[in-house]
Parts: sequence; C-alpha cells; structure tokens
Amino acid sequence: MKHSKDVDRYIAAAPPLQRTIYSLVRKIIWESIPDVEESIKYTVPFYTRKGLLCYLSPLDDGMYIGFAKGYLMSDSAGIFSGLDRKQIRHIVIKKKSDIKKKVLKEYFLEAMVLNEIKSEKFL
Repeated sequence: MKHSKDVDRYIAAAPPLQRTIYSLVRKIIWESIPDVEESIKYTVPFYTRKGLLCYLSPLDDGMYIGFAKGYLMSDSAGIFSGLDRKQIRHIVIKKKSDIKKKVLKEYFLEAMVLNEIKSEKFL
C-alpha cells in the first residue's frame, strides 16, 4: 500500500514538532500494519483496515492518537486518556521521547485485531 499524498502534504504543513511526531508515529503504523489505508478525513490523517483503526490529531503542544475502538482495548500500558468518552481513547504525545515504539505497535496491532474479529463476526 502506498502512503497518501494528502497525508504527506498534511504532515509537511504541520509545525516542526508536530511534523516530527506525526512522521514517527506514521512510520510505526506502517511498520505495524503494512496494508493499512491512510487518508484525510475531518481534516486529519485517518488509518483504516477492515474499519477505522485510529487517527492523528494536533494539539497546541503536540498531538494525539485517537483509537476508534479504544473502549474495547486493554490499555495494557495504562497510557490512554479520553476515558470520559464513549468509545474513543487517546494517547497524548507532546515530545519525541513520549513515543514508545514497542507499546504503540502493540496498540496498533490490538486495534487491527478488534477490526478482524468484528469483520469475521459478520461473515
């Protein structure tokens, strides 16, 4: 699967800190799920595979990763915020050192598995 030119432009237009964080997180998403599809929806990058996995959204001082089925995820590292929301859970990233590659890969894979289970359930 190819990277989206729209997401390329989105990242290129971001402020320097966000650009760095977006690029690193995007790379981890692609390493974790090589056949993920990315696009711009609601003005931010979205990642899908058999349904919505996550999206990347800016903060004034960083960004966050929103997981569509976060309420079903284990949050094994205890890093989710947005616990007051019905479904979506977030991981806030304010600096490069907040990016824990191994943990993020586990979360992206768990999100993918939840979509796999959902899609198989309706076959």
